[in-house]
Amino acid sequence: MQRSFRARPSRALQAGLSLLEILIATVVLSTGLLGLAGMQIAALKTTHNSYQVQQATWLLHDLLERMRANRQGVVEGKYVLNTDTPTELLSTATYCANPAPSKNCLSSTCNGQELAAADLYRVICGYGGSDGIDASLMNGQMSVACLSGDCNNGVSIKLRWQERVAAKNVNASKASTGTDTFDLNMNIVL
Repeated sequence: MQRSFRARPSRALQAGLSLLEILIATVVLSTGLLGLAGMQIAALKTTHNSYQVQQATWLLHDLLERMRANRQGVVEGKYVLNTDTPTELLSTATYCANPAPSKNCLSSTCNGQELAAADLYRVICGYGGSDGIDASLMNGQMSVACLSGDCNNGVSIKLRWQERVAAKNVNASKASTGTDTFDLNMNIVL
């Protein structure tokens, strides 16, 4: 019985991966993963900004419902937030530095002025320092004014807050702050 031996294939016919091919594949894979990470960060930023707009809308809706329940306080201008100029907005941090209204309108009867003060404090500063504009929105500012100087004609509510922006997306005008400003304006007839 005779055995037959095959000759080994030459190195030119060998079908393996070289180190250079592995290096190129790693670079291509890494570039793709970095692109995915960038898309994930952009999606998270967009989701967070959307959440902030939703929070602002809910907080303003809460204030409007409180104003509807106290129409007499609105007509008397008790919800107006005084600022030095009509275009200036009141800082919520400054407002919340003041003590809370002394009368608890949840457990006792309040007149229109007391209820308006309690409502504004609850919406701006929250319950126990949380869930208000000051705690929910960065650098929150707000103004409430009567339309045409008479609250019977309606009220104008302006809310402004800031969001951080990624450093590489900051243009020259925002370079010093690194933030984006958002505004929510409503003119409402109650």
